[in-house]
Amino acid sequence: MAEDQPMKSCPLKILVVEDNEDLLQATLVFFQQQGHTARGVIMAEEINDACQDFLPDVYVIDVNLPDEDGLSLTRRIRDFQPSVGIVITSARSQIGDKVLGYDSGADIYLTKPVHPKELMAGIESLGKRMSKAHPTHEQLSLKVSRRVLTGSNGKVELTTGEAVVLAALARAPGLKMERWQLMELIGAGGTAATPASLEMRIARLRKKLDQVGADAPSIQSIHKTGYVLCQTILLEN
Repeated sequence: MAEDQPMKSCPLKILVVEDNEDLLQATLVFFQQQGHTARGVIMAEEINDACQDFLPDVYVIDVNLPDEDGLSLTRRIRDFQPSVGIVITSARSQIGDKVLGYDSGADIYLTKPVHPKELMAGIESLGKRMSKAHPTHEQLSLKVSRRVLTGSNGKVELTTGEAVVLAALARAPGLKMERWQLMELIGAGGTAATPASLEMRIARLRKKLDQVGADAPSIQSIHKTGYVLCQTILLEN
């Protein structure tokens, strides 16, 4: 009976990318029964909507997705979220397939069918290793309605435009957005947006992130493309 007891660990936020809807729902229910918060999507393009108010600690990615190869998705996530956990699940069982999965950025590669307990054990072990690797960093948080950014060094108030930009980056897949997307968001608030005005907002945000104790670089420019937020921020209402 002890075997059926849930594993004791810190709750994790898990995003499952799996196109088999029955398997997806069963997996989500099992994760939630173990005390974790889990969301699921059936295609890579749905990740953006799923992460609007949800920043995963661990991704569980099926290789055979209808819109994007799971290995390509793994590489994209790893490029922009270096410290996130990634578990690949696949029916491809050859050594070459597994090596390719690890080369793409997976922390764990499991061959389907995977028993839910084995998958859960791998994820929780990964979560423990991740927490030990980043033990002292206090979570940054943004109270969106009040525009207050909080970190280990205290609090700072943001302008409406700064809060919009920071919240959008924090919600974006890979924490990355293109310049035109951010300018469109700023313009939606009735403020004229130009590349120069966006860069000024980003510069002010970097200073305020540094002020509250964010690691440098807090926001990195992507040449001629956009910006990437270099650490996760907890969004609160």
